[in-house]
Formats: sequence, C-alpha cells, structure tokens
Amino acid sequence: LQTLAKHVISVHVNASNNRLQETAVEGELSLELLKKYIAHCRITCAPRLSASASKKLIHNYVRLRNPVIDANHKHSMTRSAIPITVRQLEAIIRISESLAKMELLPFAAERHVDEALRLFRVSTIEAVASGNLIGIEGFTSAEDQESFSRIERQLKKRFALGTHVSEYLIVQDFVRQNYPEMLVKKVHLFNY
Repeated sequence: LQTLAKHVISVHVNASNNRLQETAVEGELSLELLKKYIAHCRITCAPRLSASASKKLIHNYVRLRNPVIDANHKHSMTRSAIPITVRQLEAIIRISESLAKMELLPFAAERHVDEALRLFRVSTIEAVASGNLIGIEGFTSAEDQESFSRIERQLKKRFALGTHVSEYLIVQDFVRQNYPEMLVKKVHLFNY
C-alpha cells in the first residue's frame, strides 16, 4: 500500500509539472502495472463489511448521533460536535469497503472502519473549523442557529424575492446589529 500511495502521489506531483514518468523507480509501480491492478480490483473484488466491522460502525454511528455531555459543561446537554447523517454513514461504509478493495480483501475489517471514521472526523472538523458548515443544523451551536434563523427572517421581511440589493450593504447592516459577518454571508448564500 505504501508503494501504491507513493506512486499515486508521484504521478500527481509530476502531472502538475506536466512531466509524467513512464519508467518505474526502484520499488515503485509502473503506470501500466497500476492501471492493470486497478482494473483487476474492479473486476475481481467487491468487499462487504465483516460482522465485527458492522458492529463497530453501528456502535460509532449511535454514539455520534446521541446527545453527548460536554466535559467542560457537564450541567448543560449539547449535541456531539460532529453529528452524522445516514448519507455520511453510507459514505463511511463505501470508504471502508474501498480500503479493503485496495488490498483485494473480500471483507472490510474493523481497521478499515477505523480509518474511514478517522477520515470522516478529520474532514468534518476541518470543514467546521473553516466555517463551511455554519448555518447547517447540527454543526452549529443553538445560539448560532437561532441567529441564523433571525437573519433569514429579517432578510425575507425586508427584501422581496428578486430584489437587487448589494451584498456588501446587507452584510454591513447586519454586522452593525452585532451579527457575525460569516454567519450573515452564509444565510445570504443559502437563500439568494
């Protein structure tokens, strides 16, 4: 797997320089061999979750979906910082099965589920940290969600559908009312 990963990264690095190496370096796969390997995987391998991997994924799904008591605020119940939807669960299953497929295994093991969950957490945490999920229920605090709703209601009251108003003026107006600029921009993008 390490050799495969090195080769794929090398191909992308070299492709960005418009130079694709056709000859394999010691220990690396040639492009032709990599293509054959991928074709072979597609034809001969269709892994499914093993029973133990399924149990592990079910346990983690339930744990992520149920309310969690924040360690810093034990007196208040808050939702998990990383909620999970059924669509995301299906994606984690596909990633787990894909990881097993790269090894030509008939079943995805617990380690594949662990890696898929790790990837989910890292990507979701990065999306939350960058502000890309602000305004989406489950990914923001109750206070931010309420602010999001208030901004949305004010926008609908003040501007008829199809009205042309400068985004800059709208954002500045709401910022003067002490709404976070990023939240105002997210409401505006979602609705108009």
